[in-house]
Amino acid sequence: VNGGIEENLKKEVLHYDYRSSYFDIFLLAVFRFKFLILAYALCRLQHWWAIAFTTAVTSAFLLAKVILSKLFSQGAFGYVLPIISFILAWIETWFLDFKVLPQEAEEENRLLMVQDASERAALIQPGLPSDGQFYSPPESAAGSDEESDEKQDSEKPVV
Repeated sequence: VNGGIEENLKKEVLHYDYRSSYFDIFLLAVFRFKFLILAYALCRLQHWWAIAFTTAVTSAFLLAKVILSKLFSQGAFGYVLPIISFILAWIETWFLDFKVLPQEAEEENRLLMVQDASERAALIQPGLPSDGQFYSPPESAAGSDEESDEKQDSEKPVV
């Protein structure tokens, strides 16, 4: 950053020029983030149209920005920022379409199956108790109380 952060922020934000400013690319990323959070987190949308809309807007804006601006004359950063913004928008689209939405649909199906199973379980009458519900004491060892009681009874004199 030549000239310090404050001076460049004033140039980019307060003295905004479409042909030479990077601030609109930042605002585009903020718009994209807020729109997708609103659509998928707050509205719980489960369709691809929101990501398609934001990708189309982002791509069109970035293409117009590259064609109409002087970004390429500003050095390597003028090339890198629009290209990375464009690539990230398409990676987000791919990731949502092929990873996130199918995984959420799978989780929802699992949840519905568990709820359905618990509803059916309430209707089923309990049957015979399983083996785990019975308690059997361990077998008596040789010389246990019963045998010693019998021996003691036979040894006692009868009066």
